[in-house]
Amino acid sequence: MNKGYIICVDDEVSVLETLQEQLHNEFGKTHEIETARSAEEALALLDEIQASGYVIEVIITDQVMPGMKGADFLESVHKRSPDSIKILLTGQAGLDSAIHAINFGGLSRYVEKPWNIEDLTRDIRSLIEKFRQNLENQHLVNELNRRIKELEEENRKLQQTGE
Repeated sequence: MNKGYIICVDDEVSVLETLQEQLHNEFGKTHEIETARSAEEALALLDEIQASGYVIEVIITDQVMPGMKGADFLESVHKRSPDSIKILLTGQAGLDSAIHAINFGGLSRYVEKPWNIEDLTRDIRSLIEKFRQNLENQHLVNELNRRIKELEEENRKLQQTGE
């Protein structure tokens, strides 16, 4: 399997650098870790990665950013990449933004700053495993459906020649 992508979004450079370094240490062998300083920049990055045929497995975003807030960003992401894991990272815990992200953005986790890297990486590993299982299940379902169509076509041809 190709490397998956993890995208981190935060307007604070120090937070992005720390998160990128920590995630690279944990996931660098299996994932590309990309960063963006705004929701708009991240959406452009997401489109670019998807257009290249790669899979975005995890998106981690801050809630409080200039322009588009994290919950609204996740809503846009969810429309483009509904299966991606979405984590809302915030220093300003707000129940309203979490509820919005859960209801409309397909939120997988809500993490408060400062995060505990052991807990965060454990959660990400678990979520990636589920994500990959879902991809494999979808592949198997698609393969099964393809085979069913082949058998139905063979059956139809047999019925035509037998008539």
